[in-house]
Amino acid sequence: MIRRCFGVAMALLFAFVACGQQRPNIILVLADDMGYSDLSCYGNPVIRTPFLDRMARMGVRGTNYVVPSPSCTPSRASLLTGRYASRMNLPAPIGPGSPLGMPDREVTIAEMLKGVGYSTAMIGKWHLGDHPANHPMAQGFDSYFGLLYSHDYHEPYVKTDTTLRIFRDHAAAVVRPADSSLVELYTREAVNYIGRQRKGKPFFLYLAHNMPHLPVAFASSSANKGRSDGGALGDVVEQLDSSLGVVWRAVEAAGLADNTIFIFSSDNGPWIEFPERMSGDGATKRWHAGTAGIFRGSKGQSYEGGVREPFIVYWKGHTPVGAMVTSMISGLDVLPTLAEWTGAPLPRGRTLDGQSVSDVLLGKADRHPAHRAIYYYNNAVCEAVRLGDWKYREVKAGGDKGIVGGGQAGAKELFNLSWDPSERTNVIGEFPEKLRELKELFDRFPGMTEN
Repeated sequence: MIRRCFGVAMALLFAFVACGQQRPNIILVLADDMGYSDLSCYGNPVIRTPFLDRMARMGVRGTNYVVPSPSCTPSRASLLTGRYASRMNLPAPIGPGSPLGMPDREVTIAEMLKGVGYSTAMIGKWHLGDHPANHPMAQGFDSYFGLLYSHDYHEPYVKTDTTLRIFRDHAAAVVRPADSSLVELYTREAVNYIGRQRKGKPFFLYLAHNMPHLPVAFASSSANKGRSDGGALGDVVEQLDSSLGVVWRAVEAAGLADNTIFIFSSDNGPWIEFPERMSGDGATKRWHAGTAGIFRGSKGQSYEGGVREPFIVYWKGHTPVGAMVTSMISGLDVLPTLAEWTGAPLPRGRTLDGQSVSDVLLGKADRHPAHRAIYYYNNAVCEAVRLGDWKYREVKAGGDKGIVGGGQAGAKELFNLSWDPSERTNVIGEFPEKLRELKELFDRFPGMTEN
C-alpha cells in the first residue's frame, strides 16, 4: 500500500508541475474531547452547529471514523504521523516537563508538506512535549501560537507548579489565559494567518482547539454564555462552530475557498467517566462532558465512545456533495491521504500504519472497500483490534485511574459493530472462527517497535 501511495503521489507531483496547478491549501481542525453526537449534524437534539452542518452538507460526513487511541497525546501523535503512538513511546497524556514527547526523527504532516513547498502554521493545543526537540516549530511548523497542554493543567484539576502560558513561537504571549478567551484568541490568530496567504503558495493550518475539554463551566465568552439550550457544553460548542465559520469566511474573502481542503474532527471521545478531581472547582458537573450518541464508553476507554469521532471533509469539486461515508476510516489515514492529494512523497524510513482513503472520501470507491486492521492503543498496551465490522477487545482490570474514574474492568469481548454498534452483546462464544482470526491479529499488534 505504501509503495502504491508513493507512486500515486509522484504522479500527482508531476501533474501539478506540468499544468501549473496549485496544490490545495489545507485547514485541519481538531476539537478536544468532543463526543460523536455533540454536533447537530451528528444527532444532537439541542446544540446547534450550523457552520459544521453546512460543511457536512457540502462535503462528506464520516460515521465510521475512529482515532487510534482514546486519549489526547497518543491520538494527536498518530494523527500527525500516520503511526501508532506506541512506535514513539507516547502511551498516555504527558504533563509539563515530561521526558517524553514527539521524537525529532518522526515526520509530521507539516514536515511532509513543507517538502513540497507549503507554508505551515499551528494554532492551539499541542500536548506532544515541551522540550525544544518536541516543540511544534521543531516538527515542521513555521509558526506556533497556543497552549502546549490542556487548559486544565492547574489546580484544582492537576497538581502542578507549571504556569499555563500561550506561546507565540517560543516566547510567552499570554500568561494564565482565561478559559473564556481561548476560542476567540485562536480564531483571531487563524484569521490573521489566512489574511497573509496568497495564491501561488499553498498553506497548511493545523487549528487544534482546547474545547470542549473539561472544564467548560468557564469556557464560553461572556457574549456566548446562555446562547445554547445545551447548557455550558452547548455554549462552548456553538461558539466553536461559529468561530470556524469566521475562519472560513476569511478563506472566502482571500479568494482561496475553491482550492482549500477543510477537515474537522476531534482527538478522542467525551470525558464521561472523568475522575472526581475534575469536580474540584465546584462548578464542573457530570453533564458538562459531551455525549457519544449510541456508542458505549468514554475518553480513556477502548469502547467506541472513546474513539468514534465526527469526521467532516470538504474540498470543492472533489468531495461528493452531502455524502455519508460509512466505510471504516482511521485517524492514521489522514497523513497518507493528504500525501496523495498534494503529491507529497510519503515519509522515508517510517513504517506507516494508516493508508490513503482518497477514493473513499472522493466517492470513487466501493461502498465498503477493504481496510487493513485498526488497533486501539491505550495506556501503553493494545486493547482492541478492528477488521471490517468485527472488533475484538481484551483489557486487564485497572487501567489509568487519572483519566477514567475508577479504572477499567477486565474483559475479553467480541462485537460486530454493524449489527451492534453500541457494543451491548459480547458474542465471543458464538463465533469461534471469527474470534480466532481477530485474536491472532490482536496478538500480532505491530506497533511495539519503531519500524
